[in-house]
Amino acid sequence: MSAIASILKTQPQPFHFLLYTEWAMLSCCGVMAGIEAWQRQNLPLQHILILVTLGVMGWMLPRGKTPLRYFYTAIEMGLIFYGTTLGYLHILPTLYLIVLIRSCFLFEAPGRWIVAALSLVLYMVHQFQYLQTVTPLMLPNVQQQQIWMHQTAELLMFGLGLFFVSQLVSTLIAERKTQEQLSLAHEQLREYALQIEDLAAVQERNRIAREIHDTLGHALTTLNVQLQTAVKLWQHNPTEAKPFLEQAQRLGKVAMQEVRQSVHTLRADVVDQEPLEQALASLVKEFEQSTGIHVAVHIGLQTILPAQMAKTIYRVAQEALTNICKHAQATAVQFDLIQTSDRLHLSIRDNGCGFQPQSKSAGYGLHGMQERIAALQGSFRVASEPQAGCCILVELPLQEGL
Repeated sequence: MSAIASILKTQPQPFHFLLYTEWAMLSCCGVMAGIEAWQRQNLPLQHILILVTLGVMGWMLPRGKTPLRYFYTAIEMGLIFYGTTLGYLHILPTLYLIVLIRSCFLFEAPGRWIVAALSLVLYMVHQFQYLQTVTPLMLPNVQQQQIWMHQTAELLMFGLGLFFVSQLVSTLIAERKTQEQLSLAHEQLREYALQIEDLAAVQERNRIAREIHDTLGHALTTLNVQLQTAVKLWQHNPTEAKPFLEQAQRLGKVAMQEVRQSVHTLRADVVDQEPLEQALASLVKEFEQSTGIHVAVHIGLQTILPAQMAKTIYRVAQEALTNICKHAQATAVQFDLIQTSDRLHLSIRDNGCGFQPQSKSAGYGLHGMQERIAALQGSFRVASEPQAGCCILVELPLQEGL
């Protein structure tokens, strides 16, 4: 049963307007049958059954194996051919256009041209039969010549009709396949984007985990040692325990700063919730409160930046301030964000201890900033000298019309 079901699988007509066109052509033949029934006072039951059968067959097309499709097409041609033997030689052969339309959904190009060629041959046969029926009634040679020329013109028009119908349906099918492929490619790109986003989130979490382990973990471990030492000394000489308690207090403050910084990094993208200027102002304010380092801010934006660019600027500023807090030993920071006609300039400068970029391998934070800027076709540069502070310079191109 399953094998039979797989063979008899069907598919609906993908283009409804073609199905309606087929039904319109069948209806025209049905009108002819109705006129004949009214004239002869006899119901042409066989013609009606043939037309109804052809209409029902067009509702669902086979999608099984190729032999079943050829059998389906042969039945359609057989019904039309049999109908012409019963009458309507001049109208029924046009129904071969319906067979060609359906064959475009059943076969590839070679099969379609075979069906078109058979339809043209059968149409020629029917035209010849029609001429054999009509010619004896035309006694003058002039009228016979006219009817032959008329039938030849009809044959050429039918051949052109076959060609144009085949090209039209083939173009529609190709366009439908292209749309499906584009939709599939779009869905794949969306899945890839989600995977990249998830991977970026995992990398960010791993970075934060490493920073918590290296900074907060170290601070808490040292704090624990200082407290244990202070407890032991407190029992014998409280005066000697005081420096260890003060050191523990300082380490506690450092640990709190690390916790605040890590929590701030883990927060959702504030740029998606408020303008970039406000997000940067909140970032700088939190940095000053947690570190005590003064930040001189100058922001000159002329337009609203694209979401991706604003998020990138925010993340770069966040990472730069984090590095200053951990490594720079600075007392002041200069933050400038300037927009010109075609570029966006960001500079973050501190007066800390600095380093030698050529001799010091860049950490994950600098690599992350550089990758974010490169993704937007921008430039990223670090200028630093020992005991001369550090300056991060970023340039991003602006799209035309921004």
